[in-house]
Amino acid sequence: MSKYKTFLCVGDNHGDMCDPMAFAGLKEFIKDFKPQHRIHLGDCFDFRSLRRGVSSTDSESHESLVDDIECGVEFIEAMKPTAFLYGNHEDRLHQLQVGSSIGAIRDYAGDLDVKIKSILRRNGCKSILPYHADKGYYRIGPITAVHGYTCGVRAVQEHAIHYGEVGGAVIMGHIHSIQQTNAKRHGGVVGFSGGCMCKKDEMDYAKNRLATSMWGLGWTYGVIEGNEWKVWQAHRFNDGWIWTNEIRTWKHKAK
Repeated sequence: MSKYKTFLCVGDNHGDMCDPMAFAGLKEFIKDFKPQHRIHLGDCFDFRSLRRGVSSTDSESHESLVDDIECGVEFIEAMKPTAFLYGNHEDRLHQLQVGSSIGAIRDYAGDLDVKIKSILRRNGCKSILPYHADKGYYRIGPITAVHGYTCGVRAVQEHAIHYGEVGGAVIMGHIHSIQQTNAKRHGGVVGFSGGCMCKKDEMDYAKNRLATSMWGLGWTYGVIEGNEWKVWQAHRFNDGWIWTNEIRTWKHKAK
């Protein structure tokens, strides 16, 4: 039997917008697959009332963050990520720390950022990476994980070309859709988007976007052995979820 490493990549649960059926399925998957590396791809919290440009006339500006934070923390405690990539929603805390003209808001954003990092470390997270196009990626051998910095129709391919190791794979979040593409690059690289974990029907900001029809619930996972890798997609199946856990390898022995 091969001595491979197992991994899980999941993200975009968006705090109190997390889909309960998807969350329940993920917890069962973790117990079943027991991934050694657990990478959260970002947007664990929604922080919609902190978004740039929100005004007193927007209903989001009046929403409390209590449920959002509690649900995001619950996700962290259940997943126990070994690596956490800040997404654009977590980055709202950084934007407030450097951009708000109100001292109390700067202090609150800073304190909340410290609290999240403390909770992550308490739950075994070893790597916490910023939302930064040059610094915000995480590698396990030939697999590169990234939240995502573009969201166009070629986003998966763009990230695969930009971040991928030759012969490897890039797994991204951010765009909420389930995709796989072979990027045009010498030596080859494959890009994956693993879907999301949120309730799209309740996310008002996305209701008028055609791309929202591409959203899908799910996560990616797989195995690594040296420079070899395999990525699978867990997704909805009838009234539950489907994934594989019976992994077998076979190596040809020349006569």
